Order: sequence, then C-alpha cells, then structure tokens
Amino acid sequence: MTSIYHDAEAYGVAIIPAEVEPGQVYWKAIRVHHLTPQENNLRHHLFLDAVDEEGHRLYGSLFTVAWDGGNEIVILEEDGSVLGANYPMWKWQICRVEVMGAPSDRVVHLHTAHPEEPPGNALFHHSFAITFQRAVAREEEHPASSILRGRVPGGQGHTLSLLDENQVVQSLVVGEDERYRFVGLPAGIYLVRDDNDLRIAGPVALNGRDEAILDLPGALPQDAVFERFVLFESPQSPQTQVYLSLLSDMLTKGRLPFGFDPMDASQALHVLLVGDHPQETLDLLAQAGRQVEPLPQDPEALLQFLDTLA
Repeated sequence: MTSIYHDAEAYGVAIIPAEVEPGQVYWKAIRVHHLTPQENNLRHHLFLDAVDEEGHRLYGSLFTVAWDGGNEIVILEEDGSVLGANYPMWKWQICRVEVMGAPSDRVVHLHTAHPEEPPGNALFHHSFAITFQRAVAREEEHPASSILRGRVPGGQGHTLSLLDENQVVQSLVVGEDERYRFVGLPAGIYLVRDDNDLRIAGPVALNGRDEAILDLPGALPQDAVFERFVLFESPQSPQTQVYLSLLSDMLTKGRLPFGFDPMDASQALHVLLVGDHPQETLDLLAQAGRQVEPLPQDPEALLQFLDTLA
C-alpha cells in the first residue's frame, strides 16, 4: 500500500477517509503538502493531481472543490503543469477537496489565513499540493481511534458537544473532576462546545489515530464584570472559523475572555467586536451601557491590535 505524505497538519488540514467496502475502487489521498515559502512565491492556490495504481497521472480527472455555500469542478488537463490542476482560493474561503467518479477521501480545512512565512508565504498567500491515487480498498487497518480530551473550568455537570463540520457527532456530561474525553474519533476538524454557556474551543485537527488536549476557556463568573471581552459572530460562520484558527492561540495565551453570546459580552465594560454583528446585538450592548469597539476586518491589522492587549 502506498504510504501517505501529509505535512499540512500544522495548518489545520485533515484527511477524511472515504467510506468504502473491501474490494471497492476509490480515491486515496496520498500526498498533502503545504508549499514552502520558496515553492509558493506568494500564490494562494490548491494544486490538484490524480494518479493510477502505478503512479501515472490520469489526465481528465475531475475534482470537486467545495465550501460552505458553493462548489466548483476542476479538471486535470494535459497542459504541461508539474503541480497539476490549480484552483485559486479567495480570502476567508475554507475549502474541502475530493475526486469525482468514485468514493474519495476528502481533504478538509484548506484556507490561506495563516501567518507570514517570508519570503514566499504571507497572510492569505499560502498554497497546498494534493495528490489522489486510484486504489482498491482493503480490510480496515487503522480503525478510528483518535482521542480528544481536556478540562472545562467550572463545567461540572455541563453537557459538551463535539462538532465536526458544524455537525454534532458526540455528546457527554462533564464529571466532578471538570474533565472530558471523546474517544474513537475518525480524522476530522473538531470543535468542542459547552451547551450550557456556549463556551467553545478549537478547531483542532485529528488524523484518526492521534490524541489531542483541548481545554475550554474559563467560565464567565456570574458576579464579575470583565474589563474586556472579544465577541465573535456565530461559530457556524465560515469567517468566524478562519478568525478562530488565526486567533485562538493568542486569545488563550493572553487570557482575554471571548465567546459568541452577546449576553456574556454584556458583562464586560469594553466589548471588542470581531466580524459583522446584527443591530440587535449592538442595541443589547448599548442598553447595558457597554463601550463597544469594532475591530479591524483585515486579519493582519486585527492580529497587531490584539497583540497590544495580550
């Protein structure tokens, strides 16, 4: 069996295996590569390739590049390209890719909102090269076995939901030790949500065999007012997912309270708004007498601003 080369996990990219029976022909993702600064030259593309069982390129192969709200078909043409077919990603887009014509592995959480890596990778200028190989499914050798665990401060008795592509895949109740543990997870990009107070942690990429620790941010005290609170849009928004990928480490390390519920934000004296918020949210915060500051929409400017607060 062809080994898998995957160096893009650090950028949140995951491979979701195709659901196939033994003996069934399918497309296997055998290479997922994040282009180095020297290779990329400030592009923002997906480079897609497909090969047969012997590794020969299969011209005419069709790929589906999809995102929330749309999709596009890309064809592998005989144009002399070394990297294969290409699809230019746009700002804020989070893509998933698979091959048409047979069941296919999916490569998910592909986007360009990654920090600068000079000289050839900049914010919104990152690229990925993905190769699929036609293969015959064998008996499952690596059953889904990833583990996601962590702590929920003040979360005893709370219900946690595990989300993959915005769908709840598992739920549990937090025990007295404030710990949680989800097991038997396939490859995917996961979020953990406290259904009682809407705290959220993630996203985190799992490969179906690894283990990750993901602690939720501290609960909002009922009798305290925060100096600052970072309020995001709905966690289901693709733009919010990109912001979270870009800012989650900084927010956690900086110990800045953040979340998605305007009622939680109304406990803070100064509310920092990330993204677009409806008028009713602004009205609620105004009625609570809170100082509201919309943050820059440009991610680079946003990072610079939050860095002054952390």
